[in-house]
Amino acid sequence: MSKIINKALFYKEWINVKWVTLLTIVILLFYKVHGVISALNENKFTMKRSGYECTSWFNNGLYMSRDSYFFIMIFVVMLLAVILFIGEKNSETQGFIASMPFTRKEIILNKWIVGVLSLLISFVVTYIFLSLFYVANIKGLDTTLNPYSDIVKWLFMDTFQYICIFTFMLLAQSVMGNSIVAGIVGAIIPILPYFIIRLVRILITTHYGFIQYTVMVCNKIEDWLNIYSYNLTYQNWSITETNTSWFSYTNYKLKLLILFILTCLFLYLSYVSYKKRNLEYNLRLIVFKNLNPIFICCVSVCSGLLAGYTLGSEMLSSFTIWATTFTIIGYFISKVLLKFFSSTK
Repeated sequence: MSKIINKALFYKEWINVKWVTLLTIVILLFYKVHGVISALNENKFTMKRSGYECTSWFNNGLYMSRDSYFFIMIFVVMLLAVILFIGEKNSETQGFIASMPFTRKEIILNKWIVGVLSLLISFVVTYIFLSLFYVANIKGLDTTLNPYSDIVKWLFMDTFQYICIFTFMLLAQSVMGNSIVAGIVGAIIPILPYFIIRLVRILITTHYGFIQYTVMVCNKIEDWLNIYSYNLTYQNWSITETNTSWFSYTNYKLKLLILFILTCLFLYLSYVSYKKRNLEYNLRLIVFKNLNPIFICCVSVCSGLLAGYTLGSEMLSSFTIWATTFTIIGYFISKVLLKFFSSTK
């Protein structure tokens, strides 16, 4: 381990991201710890007013989905990746580090380790607060509907998911020059397969009508392709006098395995890309010239699909016209972007 972690590099990176760690802790405490506290207070208020008690209040407070949580966490992970690279790409720091007795492997692995440590600290601190709150209120808890394992499952799922997303953003930073653009692209690309399949499903349904088997298959594919939604929970109902509901994960172990495999894959690709990148191209949009056609294709296709989806009507002909128009526009925009960032060197 000492051969991988370089104290000088580690300290340098940690100084840059420690405030992001504090920000992540505050966000997690607000959404998760404050979430279960609010659920308890709401349950007490409901009991006083109507006599109804929600026996799964802790589970609901911890697992109930709030869209803002997912968007803010993705933004924080993107910010973490950008902070680890922006100073070196926009100054002479990276050239200075490259002249030091550090290997490319040490540099990229120390960035990854610091980023992962930042996320781990944030989630573990939140886990401790949740555990203390759980123990403090255990007498009033139905441990069947609110098992302690809920906290453990949340810890592993969210930690694995956001480490995986961070590692992909590290890969984006390794193959792209501009840190901010790389952060944005790194946040968008994981959602593209899901968006494309969803769009195909909508087009099929619009043009051919509702076909149950096709819709079911598309929904299944969407669920597995969208790694951003792996930590989403689904509501279950118990048909009793009180109609109790609670939230749980689906395919929990398999999703953890997929996230772990993807993290290893993204980390390896990050190392290979960073090892081969030319430091002279740090300010370019794409560091590797052979990836330019892929970037142009992605921007063009995504522009066309997004325009067709938002501006086109339910008629396939309208969608085609808008999609084609903005595909051409996206093509020229991507060419201009590549030329602009190449000329800034």
